[in-house]
Amino acid sequence: MTDASDIDKAEYDNLRAESLFHQTNASAIFGLNMVGMGVGITASGKIDAALLVLAVISCVLWLRYCDHLITIFRIAAYLHRHLRPRLLARLGEPVLNWENFLRSAEPDDSSRMPRLPSADSRIGFIVASLGFMLPPPLLCAAFLTQRWNSEQGTTWTPLVLATSLALLMWVYSMGRGYRVMRWIRATDRWISGGAQA
Repeated sequence: MTDASDIDKAEYDNLRAESLFHQTNASAIFGLNMVGMGVGITASGKIDAALLVLAVISCVLWLRYCDHLITIFRIAAYLHRHLRPRLLARLGEPVLNWENFLRSAEPDDSSRMPRLPSADSRIGFIVASLGFMLPPPLLCAAFLTQRWNSEQGTTWTPLVLATSLALLMWVYSMGRGYRVMRWIRATDRWISGGAQA
């Protein structure tokens, strides 16, 4: 039978691989969104409703991006608040100090790395949210403007309904992003408050 250290090491390795998987997927989703915007805007002159579809796809990708970020922070919290204290007690020496290092607020000195401009993990989240959430309302407005100019005398009910549905998806996605950002902030504080030894 293996001892507890081997089990903890296997657990750490698996969680690290899972975290890397989610980081890679989040980056790929962000890139896919940016490429999709370019392709969709280019195709919008030839494909009817491409801008609306693109607005909805951007929202769906944003929701997936948020799911990956939540999982990354859950793994970091587990490693720092549960696995690390177990290893400290067993080994009697500091291990898995990455989360402490990231959140270090001590004054700079020659033995430390220079202080980061910001230890706030939400900055990357806010920038990403702009990449996902800024285009949908603009795409909806562009769609309506494009259709307004090309469809004189047609009924506007389907166009307004489709645009309204895309905007409802956007509002839901914005709310979800806000809740995720608040959760990340709370999780950051929770990680920072635990097991500083």
